[in-house]
Formats: sequence, C-alpha cells, structure tokens
Amino acid sequence: MAVDLDRLAPVEQPAGLEIAPVDALEEWVNAYGPSFGVTGDLIDEAVRNESARTDDARIVRLVGRIDGRAVGTALLYDAHGVAGVYVVATAEPYRRRGIGAALTAAALQAGRERGLAIGTLQASGMGAPVYRRMGFVEVGEYRLFSPPPRTG
Repeated sequence: MAVDLDRLAPVEQPAGLEIAPVDALEEWVNAYGPSFGVTGDLIDEAVRNESARTDDARIVRLVGRIDGRAVGTALLYDAHGVAGVYVVATAEPYRRRGIGAALTAAALQAGRERGLAIGTLQASGMGAPVYRRMGFVEVGEYRLFSPPPRTG
C-alpha cells in the first residue's frame, strides 16, 4: 500500500499514548516480538541482529508507551526517496485502540521531516482497513505459499 504524505488523513493519538524514538533495543524487540513470533529464547539473538545493522542512518525506530509500558512499535526505513513503514505491532491487550495507526502516522511524519513524499507498507488483513482510512491505496498484492508437508 502507498500514500502521498501530503494527503495522509489525520490520525488521533489515543489518550495516554506517548511515542518516542527507541532508547533500548531490548525494549524494542520485547515490544514487537510477540506479534512477529519472536519468542523468549530468540529475544537476545534478535537484539544482537538489530545491534549489528549497518543501515541505522536510514532507520527511525519508534515505540509507543502507555504508563511507561511499551505497547507498540513502528519503524521508518528511508530508501530511494520513499518512507517505508515496517514492524508495526501492538501488544495484544492494547489492540483496537488506534495505537498502530498512531505509530504508523508518527513513522510517516518522520519520513516527511526527512523530505520524503511517499509512504509505503505491507498490510495484513487486520491492518489494511486502518491504512485505507489513513489514505493508503493498494498498489500491489502478493500471496504467501507454504510447501506441502513432506511424506515418507
């Protein structure tokens, strides 16, 4: 999905939500981990992988907190003049409150501040209606396939 950043619909920030750049990668990974299947035994490895990235100048990692607790994440990736939004995740007990939309809008605002004009993201079935309300339009589709189970 894509959106012209000058045509992004306003997003209301949920009460009590504070969005800020990430200070600690451990908090970042622990916040998005459950939504992406990063279980407790993989947290340290995911933190090491995040720490080893060589493209930090292109990245803005954001965390959303309520009462000091990390409840959501989003990542801006600045490449080829496009504000790519990734790692949008909201902790299960905090979903359906507008946190993901607010974090997405904050990532896109960071892109706008870098002079970018277009925002893109890949939407799940749950997220697509949220992004459409924000002004995103579908520009492509892909399907994921699983290999057949092994026999014999």
